[in-house]
Amino acid sequence: MSCSQPSVGPLDWNTSQRQKKEYIEWKRQEDKMAEPSTLCLSMIPLQYLGSGITVEPLESVLLIGLEVDSEFNNNNPLKLTVTSRYSLGFIYVESYIDTNILHISGNNSCQVRIQTDSVTNMNAVLKHVVYTSQEHHKRQRDYIDISFQDIYNVFMNVLIQRQHVPRLYDPGPGNDINNKVTIVAKTFERYDCVNALIASVNKFYPNMTIIIADDSENKQKLEGNNVKHYLMPFLEGYAAGKNLLVSQVRTKYLLWVDDDFVFTKDTLLERFVEKLESPTADLDLVAGYLVSRKEHPWAHVSYINDDDGGCISESDTSYGTLKEFPNCKLMDIVTNFFMAKTDAVRTVGFDSVFERISHREFFVDALGHLRIAVCDDVIIRHDRRSNERYRNYRMIQTQQRESARYAERVLFKNNLRCFQAWTQSFLEFEKYNTFELNSSV
Repeated sequence: MSCSQPSVGPLDWNTSQRQKKEYIEWKRQEDKMAEPSTLCLSMIPLQYLGSGITVEPLESVLLIGLEVDSEFNNNNPLKLTVTSRYSLGFIYVESYIDTNILHISGNNSCQVRIQTDSVTNMNAVLKHVVYTSQEHHKRQRDYIDISFQDIYNVFMNVLIQRQHVPRLYDPGPGNDINNKVTIVAKTFERYDCVNALIASVNKFYPNMTIIIADDSENKQKLEGNNVKHYLMPFLEGYAAGKNLLVSQVRTKYLLWVDDDFVFTKDTLLERFVEKLESPTADLDLVAGYLVSRKEHPWAHVSYINDDDGGCISESDTSYGTLKEFPNCKLMDIVTNFFMAKTDAVRTVGFDSVFERISHREFFVDALGHLRIAVCDDVIIRHDRRSNERYRNYRMIQTQQRESARYAERVLFKNNLRCFQAWTQSFLEFEKYNTFELNSSV
């Protein structure tokens, strides 16, 4: 289909070229999720496509790949029945041979019976079997049951799925990193820290946008350039601030930092972008290193699930290094210094129930959604600063009010019986943490 008289478009040539490049990357990711074409050559005298047939809702598709073995001999008429198991679609057979030797019953219904005199004629008919979706679903699966001679039975998969419309980010002319990356941070009662962070960003990336979410009680104006300062209700929460930040990002990638981080000459964001744009590394999120932190809270998560609920345990081992980037380890949980694909983070989101504690649960929710690595060639300084007011809300009240609630929420939400953490760094508690149902940390 072409636009005969478009009211909008087309793009100019240069922008169109950038669009094509971004679309190729989007299509590569989309194709990874497509149904694989699986031709089944079984021991019975039927060949069929087990999977790989996709149809738009309320549209039609040929049931390709269905064929009777040419060596099959039978003196009786050949009979084949095609049935939509869940009645989600109608089967229609277009007749292309002499109707005197072909009988079709139930045409354009959920079950069609075909009878003819030879394998040659049967296979001629099978090239024109059409499936038409009868219900509108964004994604649903129907099974097409095939019965041959009332003896041999197989089924084909048909995926009913609405096509996804591409969502592309324009990097702008010149492939400028400032058009690709937005820096985001949540702050609370630490204006000296966040202003130092902004100053360091302005020094090394003077044209990059910085978004700050702030739920301090007495708001202050932030210093620096290219800053978007979002004022939140007092004590609205860390996870709520993260959701606000991510919702306002307009670039393909976001860089998450804490408000007490400081950029240095080793905070080379181009290296993050290089890894996220690698077509073979296939990463969604890349973390870096923190200077002056004795313990890096990275973790590999083991997850076991059954009908009674799952169990999660963590260790500091990795899944190995990336062949494209040997200095990068594949992990499940990383530090708060990371760059990620914006749409990938939005897919997971942050649980706003957690007001002060908000780290590990994001990465647990991300299991199976994000491919994550930590790399040693991008470094930021962790300039630990605090004040009595910050400590009171961040630490004392957190331990008093949120510890047990955190455990119960994680266990219930993720259908877990137990959750064992290998390091206290995430929760900033002094002891080794094991969460069990109906218990506190």
